[in-house]
Amino acid sequence: MAKWAGYAKGPLFEDPGDNLTRAANRALTDIAVMGAVRVKQQLVKGHGRITANLRDHVGGSLVKNLHAQIDAGEVQLGANIVYATWVEGTSSRNPQTVFSGYHMFRNVKDWLSKGPSEVDQLFEQALLEVFK
Repeated sequence: MAKWAGYAKGPLFEDPGDNLTRAANRALTDIAVMGAVRVKQQLVKGHGRITANLRDHVGGSLVKNLHAQIDAGEVQLGANIVYATWVEGTSSRNPQTVFSGYHMFRNVKDWLSKGPSEVDQLFEQALLEVFK
């Protein structure tokens, strides 16, 4: 260990846990915001958008340490917009009708689950800032 002691210098090594957590939180926030933008891009006229009220309330944010979320107003308003579940297709009313929803949030979740390069880049940028 003493052999490597001279290399362990810089902001990362001052408090590695705190600095890495801060970098991860920043990356997660950026990823959630990017995901929210992708949800909003799907909400166009004829595809879930009538008044743009739902689109205006979709957001991504860090809700607690190492936990980000994309929602339909929960962080902004304290609860998601009531009809968001209907438009998404997860409302208990959807099975009673022919409308199965647009699955905008599910599409973004599926996209993020595939590990897109944009996510890697956001984590890389956040970690590089720690090493500066």
